[in-house]
Amino acid sequence: MKRLWAAGTAAVLMAGEAQGADYRAADGQASFTHTVRLIPVRGNIAGVTASVELDPANLAATTGSVKVPVSGLKTGIGLRDTHAKGENALNAAKFPNATFALEKLTGGKLAEGQTLSTTATGKLTVKGTTKTISVPVKATLQGGKVNVSTQFKFNPYDYDVRYPGSSDSVTVDVSFTLIKG
Repeated sequence: MKRLWAAGTAAVLMAGEAQGADYRAADGQASFTHTVRLIPVRGNIAGVTASVELDPANLAATTGSVKVPVSGLKTGIGLRDTHAKGENALNAAKFPNATFALEKLTGGKLAEGQTLSTTATGKLTVKGTTKTISVPVKATLQGGKVNVSTQFKFNPYDYDVRYPGSSDSVTVDVSFTLIKG
């Protein structure tokens, strides 16, 4: 929070007036596709949250974080969900959330009604392991709200997620709507 405050203060001092604003998301969605024993497994996670300091006219100054509650993972098969949230896989009892801490967003401006494609770079933490990644992001400003979505792949073994028979690639889709205030 200190970092967000410092970034906001710096923007005020440099620009002479406040540019950024706090935006929050509470009901985002995440979905994933992962192959286990040659079978594609799809799942969903509700309750994705985000907290962002955002200036639609200067995206390069954006900072923030996204939290995905992996403890709420659902694939449609209860036993598979239990295994996926278990100690060898996600260990959701000890690490209930995956997080992304935004460090850099490529520049540009959000204009009302237009979708902007950009790249977010930051730290992805899954099961207590943190790595720097860059992901494509689409953002659309609509009536003061910002619709955000991304799709990216990562290797679960890089994060010590070891589900028996699983592949080395997970495709993740995350979407949420940021609301000012």
